[in-house]
Amino acid sequence: MELAAIHQARALAFVEPIDFNPQGKAFYPDLVEAIAGRYSFQKFPQKPEELDESKGIAFALGKLGGTAIEELIIYTHGLLLGTRVSTQESRRLLEEAIQWGVKDLGLVSRPISRWQYASQLTFYSKFSLTTIHPAVERLADSTAKVVNEIVGENLTYELTGILIDYDQLKRKHPLGRFSIQRRDNTPFSENKYFSDAPLPTDVHIKLLEEFEATISRK
Repeated sequence: MELAAIHQARALAFVEPIDFNPQGKAFYPDLVEAIAGRYSFQKFPQKPEELDESKGIAFALGKLGGTAIEELIIYTHGLLLGTRVSTQESRRLLEEAIQWGVKDLGLVSRPISRWQYASQLTFYSKFSLTTIHPAVERLADSTAKVVNEIVGENLTYELTGILIDYDQLKRKHPLGRFSIQRRDNTPFSENKYFSDAPLPTDVHIKLLEEFEATISRK
């Protein structure tokens, strides 16, 4: 497996932002201005109606040190920060932002016990999803044979995606699914794939490597 690019690495901290400002001493517009300034955000709330946590108070296109920050969103029940580095880096920056807020902006420290992640990446691999099981190979070959007879063309059919999920009815707030699929608008010959997972970036990559190794042993 060869990593092509990380497209999204989000860390979500489950905490109510109001708990950081329990008595309302910190003025929200001042907090927004301080955040936008420290992280050089190119997009940030500039109107009172944009300060609505129920819809998400959004900051975008910022940076701190050598890390570009894709987004920072303040929700009623959580804080989300996204980079294209890794979910680990996104979490680190979010934890650092909270510490800065406590130290410099007069906020109150609160523990965060629950986290959620979203990882999206593209990668190259020599494996073909079709080879995961003989039944899949037979179905692909049979489909190609019949279709080719109908249209008079020599087309190759393959399994183009895998989706791993849980029973969505068993959880009020859905988690992400683990998916692997051929990269859109890319020839099969390039062996390029897109994968999405509700996991830390390093774990996401590790599971893809294990999956590739398992297929290769077949």
